[in-house]
Amino acid sequence: MYSKERQKEHISLIRRILVIKPEAGILEVKASLSKQKKPVLLDKDYINRLVNKIRKERASRLDHYTVNKVLAEFQDEVAELKKKLWLIITNPENSERDRISAIRELRNSSKDLFDKMGDAGVFTRKLGEIEIGKGLSQEEQDLIKRVISLNYGKEPEPKTTRPADTGEKDKRE
Repeated sequence: MYSKERQKEHISLIRRILVIKPEAGILEVKASLSKQKKPVLLDKDYINRLVNKIRKERASRLDHYTVNKVLAEFQDEVAELKKKLWLIITNPENSERDRISAIRELRNSSKDLFDKMGDAGVFTRKLGEIEIGKGLSQEEQDLIKRVISLNYGKEPEPKTTRPADTGEKDKRE
């Protein structure tokens, strides 16, 4: 097996061949590699793995490009829609019903954009994830034990001590 650096060199050489002949078969790639100024002799199975890796990478790049392009178009459409909705909302001549519908649509368009960005992987949501293996700190454990030991609702409240009434008026009054 080749080192990572060596594999990158082989991928680069094979990629150059595939740029010239995009539909080249494994044997054609092998023949082209062996005819270079500095011949490279590789096993056909190894070449096949590298060609598949290159094609998978290209497909992934195309997918990302397509998703980003469509997402950008959707963002532009939402921005234009929001401008029009704000005109409806701020126009006092429009009925209350129209303004409420515009506000609702404004909220929904923002929610839709947020959802689509999340689906596209622009950011990740951490809703509902449970962290397993994360224990409580000693301070948190002590606080919980202290609260449990208070027995809220089971025993009468302890008497609080108040300063004795001296009969004098508070000086702040």
